[in-house]
Amino acid sequence: MKEILYPFRQKKTVLQIVVCTLVFIGMAVPFKSMSLVEGFTEVRPVNAVPVVVGLLYGPAGAWGCAIGNVIADLFGSFSKTSILGFAGNFIAAYLPYKLWHILRYEQTPNVKNYKNIGIYIFISAIGALATGTILTCGLDLLFGIWLKQLFVIICLNDFFFPIFLGLPVFIVLTCDDYKVSIYMPKDIGKYEGVRKVLFWALVLSIISILFMICLGYTMSSNCLMLLFGGIFLVSLVGIII
Repeated sequence: MKEILYPFRQKKTVLQIVVCTLVFIGMAVPFKSMSLVEGFTEVRPVNAVPVVVGLLYGPAGAWGCAIGNVIADLFGSFSKTSILGFAGNFIAAYLPYKLWHILRYEQTPNVKNYKNIGIYIFISAIGALATGTILTCGLDLLFGIWLKQLFVIICLNDFFFPIFLGLPVFIVLTCDDYKVSIYMPKDIGKYEGVRKVLFWALVLSIISILFMICLGYTMSSNCLMLLFGGIFLVSLVGIII
């Protein structure tokens, strides 16, 4: 929890939050008119941003994306469900950052070899599924709204844009010609075993939820899906704190 709040304690990281927020708003607002599910989501090239800034700036990047999404919602889609958008976009940036340092805790985030490119793609996929689960199942449980197509659109937006738009940008920003100061966690390697258990619990629960959504189940009406939803939530919280 201290790490999540850390960016608000230093001028440098507060500035990073502001920059990430402005970048997010600048990429999100122009596409507000290209709605895919009215009032909930649209074509979102901005979804390339969370993975990149999460890996570069850690919690500061996550706060920037979360705040930026709420402000962008004010330009046409703000509602009581925007709280889920805040949480979803925070996780979309913060989870890939945490997963990288679980899988490659001895390395600064980079894609300078094929293994690291594979890890970037993998954590982008897990982040996309996690964000889709939070937003879609959150709407179901909190507001009684179930939109299967929303889950599909969120996952596609949150996976393909980080790969086809975010990855080239990340390659440029982490090359030797740039001097981007990459945030590294203070507790690298701490509780490594526990975190890897939580990581696999998260992966298995997300895959199970994906499978059940494809079968037509909803979180609010299926006990087995609620069980895996609980495992997902516990493992997610365990990883991020």
